[in-house]
Amino acid sequence: MDGLSKTYRYILKSRDSETVSLGDELKFAETFLQLQLTRFPKGLEWKNRVSAEYLHYRIVPVTIQNMIENAIKHNQIDEDTPLVIELDIIDEYLVIRNNLQKKEFVETSNQHGLRSLQNLYSYMTDRPIVVEETNEYFTISIPLLQA
Repeated sequence: MDGLSKTYRYILKSRDSETVSLGDELKFAETFLQLQLTRFPKGLEWKNRVSAEYLHYRIVPVTIQNMIENAIKHNQIDEDTPLVIELDIIDEYLVIRNNLQKKEFVETSNQHGLRSLQNLYSYMTDRPIVVEETNEYFTISIPLLQA
């Protein structure tokens, strides 16, 4: 229950902010991920390779949480073939990658979430969000914003 209240508080606190620190966003993502791990205790893995030197950069609130939700919504998750979500920094981009094991049918996918995020970032930076999908991975690279 503590994770739910922390999630709600973060969303309320950050909803009027254009950006938040990457450090705050990662803490929030960890809390959100803990909630997801109660749903998928053995089928979901998280690898955060973001080093402390990048935590002062800025990012749009709930970006990482939206990417986690997107990965969970579109991919199969089970103990034998876990969904692995990885975070890294490459060339001042936050790179979020998950292995691809697509569900055959996704109930509420309208393809607007990613487009909205791309439009939002286009107002904040001239560096684009980069989306790549291969047979094995879905990768989204989000430009880090200066503090």
